[in-house]
Amino acid sequence: MKKILKTGTLAMAVSLAAFTTSCGDFLDITPLNAVVVENYWEKKSEVESVITSCYFHMQDKGFSQRVIAWGELRGDNLTETSTMAAKEKELYDFYTNNIVPDNSWTSWADFYNVINLCNTILHYAPGAQAKDGNYSVDELRTHEAEAKSIRALCYFYLIRTFKKVPLVLQATIGDDVDFKVRASSEQEVLEQIIADLEWSEDYIWNKKFFDDERERKGRFNKLSVKALLADIYLWKGDYAKCAQYCKEIMDEKMAEYNVIKTAELEGNFISSSTEGSLALYNGYPLLDESYSSHYPYTMLYERGNSFESIFELQYDYDNRKDGNEGISYFYGNHKDLSGRVNAAAYLTNQTADALFADASDLRLEENTGYKGEPSNSYPVYKFRFLYFGNDERVLRSTAENWIVYRLTDVMLMRAEALAYMGGDENKQEAFEIVKSVNMRSCKGRSLLVYDADKIKNIVLDERQRELMFEGKRWYDLMRMVRHSDNPVNAMSTLRSTYLQRKYGTGGRDAVARMGSLDNLYLPFYQKELDVNPLLVPDQNQAYIIY
Repeated sequence: MKKILKTGTLAMAVSLAAFTTSCGDFLDITPLNAVVVENYWEKKSEVESVITSCYFHMQDKGFSQRVIAWGELRGDNLTETSTMAAKEKELYDFYTNNIVPDNSWTSWADFYNVINLCNTILHYAPGAQAKDGNYSVDELRTHEAEAKSIRALCYFYLIRTFKKVPLVLQATIGDDVDFKVRASSEQEVLEQIIADLEWSEDYIWNKKFFDDERERKGRFNKLSVKALLADIYLWKGDYAKCAQYCKEIMDEKMAEYNVIKTAELEGNFISSSTEGSLALYNGYPLLDESYSSHYPYTMLYERGNSFESIFELQYDYDNRKDGNEGISYFYGNHKDLSGRVNAAAYLTNQTADALFADASDLRLEENTGYKGEPSNSYPVYKFRFLYFGNDERVLRSTAENWIVYRLTDVMLMRAEALAYMGGDENKQEAFEIVKSVNMRSCKGRSLLVYDADKIKNIVLDERQRELMFEGKRWYDLMRMVRHSDNPVNAMSTLRSTYLQRKYGTGGRDAVARMGSLDNLYLPFYQKELDVNPLLVPDQNQAYIIY
């Protein structure tokens, strides 16, 4: 841990020396002469600059690639390309579950870099507020809430991936401090980040505070804090709290919809031109597929920051010349049709019991490019293709925003929570939510059939269709196992029903390596064990060779 935290300190120093943000533009990052960290924290604008650096470093290559590797590659949506098998041994081993602690894909350094930036803000910002007469206590609390929210998101990624991680809440200020920290339990970490977020909910920005849509959607605010809390409570199995937070978000979105529609009736189309054209699907407001072909896809993944967006990382070529390196590395870029992975071939199956049995579901094409023509491979299309007239598709640049939370994700979280809460009324509402999401992509109607006994699987399947390739799938499958009445049997189902279809008949070894519940999580990286022996007793038992 000492090594990681020192790296985090270095990242912070680089952030302060290389980047600042003007008050007028969240993404206007300009050079700044080298500064001494201790002399930097003199005013509000400097605190804002380091907060901006937190979001900037969440776009770092190592961070963005691991969000996909940890949350998507381990699931059943992706399969390897020849490039991965031939040239990327560590990644291929990771993909086939042949994972050892020496595999660098288990490194958490980029996440702790951002955590240390957040801790540094919490350490220095009160001093800056005391020195700057134009920096109010209320503004300080808002900045602290934003830092705690970013830190909570990082820890939530870590705890889902490793189960136990060092919980570091103090900034690493000097190299003379020996930070060897034991791993905290999942419960300890979750309790801490829930407490931080519930505190932050009272102080964080209201998104209406910002004029710029990139700030409204690209910075934590009350709505995105609630989305993160809902996700955490769903992970914990506290379904009532998850459902409540989701309902609050959905109610606010309905209120926004009503304001936009009222303005349109009065001849004011400003909101609809920026947020998108909207319609009610089964009573829920969503981007309107009937407005134009593939319109929701265009608004979500090409334009970005739409009505449905709750929180997305803001990429642009001025600050990231290589764009979103998670997407370009794994899924491909404007020059390469495929990256290290393709969409799993079974996804294009359209038999009666298949995931995309409904031939009218636009998401099959939008996710995989499949339009009825058989192929040996199916590149990932989501994020990467633009639609023009007559459904013409072209590869786009690689500066795509990364969506962390959006409305249909929240709706389906509520549906999952209701399904697990049980009871006829809850299950029926869960199905109606699923049906609304499904209708939007299936020409305004849905072929799904209500079955109270299968409602959990109905929700799980719709989450797969809707959120495919967005870094959610493995965590969805983990919840399926964790929340089962019989996790051992659910683990067997994960292997035989879900993972096997990705690997095919040649993947028996990859499936067999997922032998125990501990294999759901990754091992601590060996370099971390070397510098922090306090982690050794908590190393994942599934990866210890005796």
